[in-house]
Amino acid sequence: MSVSALPPFSVSQFTTWHQTFEEDLQLYQRLGVEGIEICERKLSTDIGRAREQLAMVRESPLRVTSVQPRVHALFRDFMCPELEDPAQRMVRFRATIDLISDAFPGEDIPLVTITGAPPDANYRQGHRTARMLYPEVAAYAADRGLRVMFEPLNPVLMNDDTFICTLDAARQLVADVGHPRFGLMFDVWHLWREPDIVSRATALGDRLFGVHISDWPEGEPRCAGDRHTCGTGIIDLAGLFGAFEAAGYDGAYCLEIFSADHLPNSLWQQDGEDVIMRNHAGFESAWRGRTTVALCR
Repeated sequence: MSVSALPPFSVSQFTTWHQTFEEDLQLYQRLGVEGIEICERKLSTDIGRAREQLAMVRESPLRVTSVQPRVHALFRDFMCPELEDPAQRMVRFRATIDLISDAFPGEDIPLVTITGAPPDANYRQGHRTARMLYPEVAAYAADRGLRVMFEPLNPVLMNDDTFICTLDAARQLVADVGHPRFGLMFDVWHLWREPDIVSRATALGDRLFGVHISDWPEGEPRCAGDRHTCGTGIIDLAGLFGAFEAAGYDGAYCLEIFSADHLPNSLWQQDGEDVIMRNHAGFESAWRGRTTVALCR
């Protein structure tokens, strides 16, 4: 699958959600995928077995391009609603940092974080807490050779998974945290609709740590997890790819597909090999046709 002129193509394990960790590794390697976004939820909860699974990745040709911690939100979110205290949630986040840094020493891997929903919709307190706890987490990651990247989410997830839904608000958070190891994950599904987003994305520079790709369905999503194959929706992927290139981004483009099993054409219910191959073809087409974008000063 790999084409030398293309940037690295990675696959998030959320994309093949119904497969096991081991099945993901086998499939991604067989397809020649260059990178993997490890989803800690697919690792065993037995720490010894989890270390064995990570060793399997380390011994494979797959490069770990990012990690989704089991507890990745500062506050309660859809995936982990049972733990209330943000300080304790960040203790869990630091445990993931330890696990990954031990398994992949010296590999400079970024871990994804989101805000979650602040208790009682107290956004002021949510912002203050983020600016209090994230510098500590960034420093902890840096000491262990890793990075943290904050992902702003689409407004459809407001009050469930996030209270930061815009690129500008996310950039302000990164600026306020003020640590070189704390940057941004730009998910095209979440941010594509913002005004003038292509030109604005060129200004991200070295704050851009990662990119998630998928597509937005014409006629709007049928649920919050309704993502489409790259090139079959209405996101200007070619424009955004050109913007990321202009910003100096040279990292992986990670396919992250969320879906819902009840949808009649759910990507989670389709053959994983076919889903990855079709998305890689869409990614390659958009990259080949990427737009030359002037830097936004």
